[in-house]
Amino acid sequence: MIEDQTKMLIATIQKLLSRGARHNVQRILAKTHQADIAAILHGLDPDERFDVLTMEPSPEKRAEIFSYLDQEIQQDIINRLDKNEVIKLVDLMESDDAADLLGNLPEQETKEILASMVQEDSRDVADLMGYPEDSAGGLMSSDYLALHREKTVGDAIQAIQDGEDTLSGMFYVYVINSNEQLVGVVSLKQLLLTKRTTQLQEIMQPDVITVTLDMPQQEVAKTVERYDFLSVPVVNSNNRLEGVITVDDVIDVIREEAAEDLLAMGRAGAGVEGTLWDQIKARTPWLLFAFVGGCLCFIIVFVFGYIGDESSQRVDQMWIVAAFLPMILSIGATAGSQSAAVTIDAIRAGWFELGKMGFHVRREISLSVAFGLSLGVIVLVLSEVSFGGTEFAKALGGVMLGGQLGKILGGAVLIQVLVSMLFGSFLPIAIHRAGMDPTVGNVPLFTAVADLSAVAVLFGLLHAAT
Repeated sequence: MIEDQTKMLIATIQKLLSRGARHNVQRILAKTHQADIAAILHGLDPDERFDVLTMEPSPEKRAEIFSYLDQEIQQDIINRLDKNEVIKLVDLMESDDAADLLGNLPEQETKEILASMVQEDSRDVADLMGYPEDSAGGLMSSDYLALHREKTVGDAIQAIQDGEDTLSGMFYVYVINSNEQLVGVVSLKQLLLTKRTTQLQEIMQPDVITVTLDMPQQEVAKTVERYDFLSVPVVNSNNRLEGVITVDDVIDVIREEAAEDLLAMGRAGAGVEGTLWDQIKARTPWLLFAFVGGCLCFIIVFVFGYIGDESSQRVDQMWIVAAFLPMILSIGATAGSQSAAVTIDAIRAGWFELGKMGFHVRREISLSVAFGLSLGVIVLVLSEVSFGGTEFAKALGGVMLGGQLGKILGGAVLIQVLVSMLFGSFLPIAIHRAGMDPTVGNVPLFTAVADLSAVAVLFGLLHAAT
């Protein structure tokens, strides 16, 4: 339902932009949540995206929309803004979002932006940038409310009202002592149900579940999930409160971990956001591993052809082709499962709904050609060396298939990689279009298709050459 609405809004805004109806676009923005506006921007081309974002009159809302965008889109928009606009945008973002953004910008540009920001905000963002991205320190935000234990409920309520703009995502009031050490926590519900003159230390929960600055993000997610927190405080080694991690950041971590697990199971490595070169580096080791495993299978089957008194009758071209079958099955299954894993990641990331699947499919086709040609040439060379007219080949009864065996095996690998990666890309899309979960339904379907195509390709080429 949400996806359909987003598609409809994208189409509507594109029509309005083509007509120059900027006022109507602004009316749509005024009625749409910031996260939904970001989803719409993902579906527009760069020029349209920039125009729509700048049509938002509220700088605060514009900054919040910007924080929902993907990194490459943020970078594109930053490049189009002048320096003062960038500084204002970053200054209005939450500290953790600003730190993530600046961490991806050139060092000189980051220094200039930090130097131009309000000193307190600049210090908070710079501190957050000093922690590893996948640690609690890298996830935390400095936007929280901490009050001394002797402050009253009335003081806490007043502080919340005074900080309405910066504490919009606050769920708890953290209680500290004179050394700024965390000693307790009070929920907003407790504040509303308690007299204004009551001190915080009288109603606080003293046993606070915390995470440390260096705790891995996976452990942070487990902590929040176990205790059903809306936010969790981050402390240093002296139990001094340094920041908080909110549930929306934890959800992002869980989503990232799920995507990494999916890619790991598919032996893909790099996610959908990876560049073409990233994809090649991540997938090549596993394809080579499948190739080596296939070679070992070939050797085992081939060696058994020499066992027994009738070995000279068994070791012929069909025996070699049969020995080659495990290799082509292994390479096809690995290449196709990698494509399937990345395609499922793209679907889960919303690329299907935002019109970016065409780019993904074109990239997979490029990869299939590159991997297919590379592995096909390797198999061709090895086959020619082993069976293409050498003394070893003559000992087996002459040059097999008139010297075409190497070409058949190399061509079979090339075609199988192309077919497997194309099926791996399109099957999840087809399953998704049918309203089913591609994560579950893809594996048995792809396995059957990959096996059938491997046998059909190999023996089809062999039949055509005889």
